[in-house]
Amino acid sequence: ILKKMIIQDIQNGDGVCFIDPHGSDIQDILDYIPKDRIDDVVYFDPAYTERPMGLNMLEYDLRYPEQKSFVINELMSIFNKLFDMKVGGGAMFEQYFRNAAGLVMEHPESGNTLLEIGRVLGDKSFRDLKLKYCTNPIIKQFWQNAEKTTGEQGLENFIPYITSKFDVFISNEIMRPVVAQQTSSFNFREIMDNKKILLVNLSKGRLGEINANLIGLVLVGKILMAALSRVDSLHTQLPPFYLYIDEFQNVTTNSISQILSEARKYGLGLTIAHQFIAQLDEGIKDAVFGNVGSMATFRISFEDAQYVEKRFLPQFSAEDIMRIPNRQAYLQMIAHGKPLAPFNIETLPLAEVGVTNPSGIAEKIKQLSYLKYGKDRREVEADILRRYT
Repeated sequence: ILKKMIIQDIQNGDGVCFIDPHGSDIQDILDYIPKDRIDDVVYFDPAYTERPMGLNMLEYDLRYPEQKSFVINELMSIFNKLFDMKVGGGAMFEQYFRNAAGLVMEHPESGNTLLEIGRVLGDKSFRDLKLKYCTNPIIKQFWQNAEKTTGEQGLENFIPYITSKFDVFISNEIMRPVVAQQTSSFNFREIMDNKKILLVNLSKGRLGEINANLIGLVLVGKILMAALSRVDSLHTQLPPFYLYIDEFQNVTTNSISQILSEARKYGLGLTIAHQFIAQLDEGIKDAVFGNVGSMATFRISFEDAQYVEKRFLPQFSAEDIMRIPNRQAYLQMIAHGKPLAPFNIETLPLAEVGVTNPSGIAEKIKQLSYLKYGKDRREVEADILRRYT
């Protein structure tokens, strides 16, 4: 059902992003890209290492300096989700990380990636260079005090404690050319406003689970930040943009509630899929079921059927939901701002969506994206080496 909705949006000329944790669904979608929309496709496969595309977590729009706080807060949420910072973090970790990231972002021209966070912590001459350009008095004062502190609370004791959380990505041969590029390969605001088609292949078999989850988490945060930046254009007719996420529980923080409650007024629509309610953190579960407008359920377990039953009564009970036939679902939706009575639907085979592209077109679409948005790996690695030495 997700694939058919995405293909329909693409064929209608709308902007779409699909985050695919397997990669196989994207392959199906590529077969249905209309000829006149091939140039709109941005195919992002982090595991393709010949021409890596950059995704800089710390990048922000210099016209909106307030985005720095959003980026840092989102990064803290991301690392908390990946590493359970209640166990492996703490107040001092958060203080050092926030101020290191904040200092790096004060002067993007001298480096503004995860790579530079480690340098700010461990390289005094580089930290002094950053402080020279820092205009934030709170960050300046923090580092002045940190350099004076000795003993267990001293800076040197916290460096490995903090850098270990992101060194796992910087040292990875696949991830480093992606996360250490100074400039992201695509502008998310432009993708939304120009109705592009962003297809993200996060195949865990090729990337590894933690790497795939990190990139997915960063992408969702970037798209939310781009949507919120549309506040400067609310007086104009903003084109809608549709974000689809499969197995969304792996790539969302509590900011999902902000997408569901606020981003819709900036033209961002969200469609998410998952298998079990137990997969969701309590905060995310409350955000989703408290804000989502329309819901479709296929056959699910007794526990999940009991939980969602109230959305489908009186037309369908928990017992009905547990016995839905294959390829059928119950749908409760909002149309024109009003809830409709739940009803049942039957999903159609993908072949009924339309005519597929000739063999080989999907691969050519990928190659076009690599050429337009990727960089030669040798060039990327040379730039990283230059900045790190």
